[in-house]
Amino acid sequence: MSKGSGPLSKLYNVIITSVDPFVPQSMQPFWTSPAGPKTVFFWGPLFKWSLVVAGLGDTLSRPPQNISLNQCMSLAATGLIWSRYSMVITPKNYSLLSVNIAVFIIQSFLVAKHLKWRSDSTRKMVYDHSHYSFNSEDDW
Repeated sequence: MSKGSGPLSKLYNVIITSVDPFVPQSMQPFWTSPAGPKTVFFWGPLFKWSLVVAGLGDTLSRPPQNISLNQCMSLAATGLIWSRYSMVITPKNYSLLSVNIAVFIIQSFLVAKHLKWRSDSTRKMVYDHSHYSFNSEDDW
């Protein structure tokens, strides 16, 4: 239950108290756990999975030249940092750990994909530059 006094806290408390009677007995341990649906420890990681889905979409469809290196490196770094944090806090939040490891892996792959493209395109630009043709058949 939220201890806040704002309108969203009141709405959240009304929803939780109205859903409480309908939670099956077998789900009660999960429902009342310190990292269960009654806390931010559950909802934060749940919505963070959207970053993982977006990263997967970028992995499959985005061309490497359109990948933002700064954004992907920042997301990979935050995934690594928050993975450590999820094991330090009380209660230990394994759902936060799993989503942050997934964010780190996917964003690191996107960083590698962009850097590989940058390396390949630089090499190609040096040898296949349109303004300076290199003709290997010239006699010196």
